[in-house]
Amino acid sequence: MPTVPELVIERAWQEGIRHFFGLPSSGVLLHLLDAGRRRGVEFVSTAHESAGVIAAAYNGYFAGSAGLAIGIQGPGAGNMVGGAVNMQFERKPVVCVCECPAAADFGDWGQQADHPGLFHPTATACLRMEPQSAAQTVYDAFRLSAGSRCGPVLLELPRDLGTCQADSDVAVAFENSPQEPDPTELDALGDRVSSFERPVIIVGADVRKEGLVSGLLPVAESLQAAVLVTMDARGVFPETHPRFGCVYIGTAPPHALYRSFLEEADGVLVVGADGRMKEARWDIDVPVCELVTQPEFPALSGTGGLRVNGRLAPSLERLARHRNPVGFPVARIAALRAAAGPRFERPPAAQLAVQDIIAITREQLPPDGLLFAETGVFQSMLEYLWPVTVPDTFFGSTVGRTMGLTIPALLGASLACPDRPMIGFGTDGSTLMRLGELEVFARMGAVAPLVVVNDGALGTIRAQQRFQGLPDYGLQLTLVDFARVARALGLNGVVVDTPEDFAAALERAWGAQTATVIDARIDPQAYRDSFMVTTGMVP
Repeated sequence: MPTVPELVIERAWQEGIRHFFGLPSSGVLLHLLDAGRRRGVEFVSTAHESAGVIAAAYNGYFAGSAGLAIGIQGPGAGNMVGGAVNMQFERKPVVCVCECPAAADFGDWGQQADHPGLFHPTATACLRMEPQSAAQTVYDAFRLSAGSRCGPVLLELPRDLGTCQADSDVAVAFENSPQEPDPTELDALGDRVSSFERPVIIVGADVRKEGLVSGLLPVAESLQAAVLVTMDARGVFPETHPRFGCVYIGTAPPHALYRSFLEEADGVLVVGADGRMKEARWDIDVPVCELVTQPEFPALSGTGGLRVNGRLAPSLERLARHRNPVGFPVARIAALRAAAGPRFERPPAAQLAVQDIIAITREQLPPDGLLFAETGVFQSMLEYLWPVTVPDTFFGSTVGRTMGLTIPALLGASLACPDRPMIGFGTDGSTLMRLGELEVFARMGAVAPLVVVNDGALGTIRAQQRFQGLPDYGLQLTLVDFARVARALGLNGVVVDTPEDFAAALERAWGAQTATVIDARIDPQAYRDSFMVTTGMVP
């Protein structure tokens, strides 16, 4: 019979996982490392447990499963919670294995903590390994984490189970597939949508998860709708199509582009999204119909409009048969986008601007290449200036607007699919949170360009400070030479301050044998001044 650690690793192997991440202890987790060594599931020690959770989640996502992260009891588990919170917001799957005391030792360990209490607010489930049900428990952990709403799962591993043999039977398969929609409810929703003359469709990531991307375009064209996509659904509707409006953020700023579309609509159809994919309360007074895959998911609008739960395919097939004789004019969609265009124009006096970095990277990265990004002034620029035509290629921070996301996410993804072109966009403040993980890139031989937008400050919050009339205080950073840091850690590193230098550095980075950190010294004032305009805080 296998030991408990061997059983955990074997499940990871069966799930397609070839790397796991985090920091071990001297107890049962060392047995887990050794089981991984023997099975060919390589352990990657990270500088911090939170980064290990993020790297594992993206590694698992690109392997088609949940990732695997480990941490010691008490403080290690607490550190893992930070990464788990990030992954709950980003909806990425990860099983967080935390060592815990043996049952007989609870209350006698100085490092002991209430792990379920720590994880409960953010985890999909909190489980504990026992030898007699170990196989079923670890199976359930992976299934729950990679379910209809991906997220972290806590799996406690008692420290006395390092050499304990375990039951390897899996008796019950975990199923949570969407049910068939109610025909009567679907007819009522179809009739209501048919009454919309100027509709807007808001599309969520469940359309991609159900494999219905090709079925969305006929619906948009038959209804003659303007189409918005949620932050996690970039590319589900081609963003170069004339019926594409913008990314739906659901923010409070009064001049956000998505509001222009909703304010001109006489009805909204939400397809495959839910209430967690917006940043603020829905405050648009317009009729809403929603197609939601699971009844437990909160509605995006929360207005109590017509809602149908279940598989999306029958609903889209039904709606594609409607013909709207009026529609949201394509010319008006283009006009609304064009009206927002000046907010994102390149500052003419800047020597190097974020707009340069985006345009050059978009030109060099193939359409199916992967982009990883995190919060920063450039986030709203990417949502307007980076058209996504291939689903599941854009991985900017969504509702969490997570700092410190890019480096571990890029690490996990690059180890899962090393031959796929990808790039990370970060900022100086966020990169400082994850400097130690650059050493992991060098140690593991992970190769991908990392662009650090360097303005020497926490620029996003500094812009808010200025907008609110507060004095400039506490948000300046030392201007760090990230290229020199990268070279000291065994990576390539280069400082650029012109578009030409950036283009040349990025071109070299694609063919390098080592990851390259491009320290992009942008014009700081122009960058900060753009924030209120690009986010819609001001016209």
